[in-house]
Amino acid sequence: MTFESGLVNPSSFVLNGAVAFSHELPPTITLGGGLSGAVGSPRLVQCEQTYHVHFNWTVSGALVPLMRPDLRWKVEVYFERWGASEYGLPAAINPQTVGFVPVSGHTYSAIITIPGNTIPEGVYDMVAILRMYDAAGNPLPVAGFEEMNKVQFYEGR
Repeated sequence: MTFESGLVNPSSFVLNGAVAFSHELPPTITLGGGLSGAVGSPRLVQCEQTYHVHFNWTVSGALVPLMRPDLRWKVEVYFERWGASEYGLPAAINPQTVGFVPVSGHTYSAIITIPGNTIPEGVYDMVAILRMYDAAGNPLPVAGFEEMNKVQFYEGR
């Protein structure tokens, strides 16, 4: 995940191992090699399948224990549809928030679950976003994103 922190000293707040990956439920077998993505990140998904996007990250450094415990992380997923228009996930799905833990080395995880029949048929560029906010909902200068390649949702019935 590409990440930037505009906090005081870069070594006092370090985001480690930030990754985002996706999978479908139930997993399917892809025939005719070459069209499927890496294991754990399918590029062909039936519209009626549930789809998960997982986020995992760790924060460490001397600044971490000094930060307010009412900070929040927000994870989001965006889909840009090729040949048509933007597609926004329903508010009940996207974004998700995760409470900040002021302990250096704490590992965070979050999952955005997209129920089957939520995303219309089409090819999409997918981007996963991680951002930190204060208790009032104002963004802090801590942000990251992961381009998750193209994904095709198709009718499998």
